[in-house]
Amino acid sequence: MRRFYFAFLIGIGCIIFYATLQGVFAATSTNFETNQERAGTTEFDASSTNFLFKAEISDPGDGVSISSSTNYVFDHGSMWFSSTGVSLSVRWAVPELRVGASSTNDDAGFFLALRPVGSPTVIASSGMATTSNDGTYATSTNVNALAGTYDVTIKTHQHLSKKISAVNIISGTTTELNFTNGTNLIGIYGTGTLLAGDINGGFTTSTLGDNVVNSVDLSIIIPQLDADDPSGNGIRSNLNQDIVVNSVDLSMMLKNLDLVGE
Repeated sequence: MRRFYFAFLIGIGCIIFYATLQGVFAATSTNFETNQERAGTTEFDASSTNFLFKAEISDPGDGVSISSSTNYVFDHGSMWFSSTGVSLSVRWAVPELRVGASSTNDDAGFFLALRPVGSPTVIASSGMATTSNDGTYATSTNVNALAGTYDVTIKTHQHLSKKISAVNIISGTTTELNFTNGTNLIGIYGTGTLLAGDINGGFTTSTLGDNVVNSVDLSIIIPQLDADDPSGNGIRSNLNQDIVVNSVDLSMMLKNLDLVGE
């Protein structure tokens, strides 16, 4: 009989250990309770008069368990990291009304965001990068998302976001994005441009403007009118990237006043 109980305890211990490695688990008794975020669909349940055991075996994901009793509270969190991700590059993203010859002054700081088709919810985004003078970013940028069909938007440091709808993104290859048209025709340089004027905020994915051209942006550009900008891109208010912030930049902002990004 002792050998039976000993083997039973070892078996339960192995199950708990395996479940801990694979997912999250919850156990309850008269004096103990555990709650967790559900992480999977494969479950194991065992019970007796004084014991209830439940385990979930899941794919990699987030898991949090909270254990409590009369005398203590124990929080436990688990995070699994995987190599899942897709690779994107920008074929063309052209700011409106830049000075100079075509495709010679179209650089912009940007990030990319993926949303389910027709949904406003961002499920993944890239880090910050900068397009070259012809509005391209040939270097691939990784986005932590599964392959699939998404609405993809680009947001720059001076412009409202622009969307390409229903882009089929395949794993194992770099998906090119052409923001000069709405259907991502890679070989066709379209007429679509990035609308200028959103210049408030910082230079990260969480502070890169508020995606609307409004009085906040006006309050930034007006005090900078007539400011010299020899490099062409040293002042964010210099929307057309010539050598000065002036009425041309202000007129661009006023043209897009109250517009919201896609």
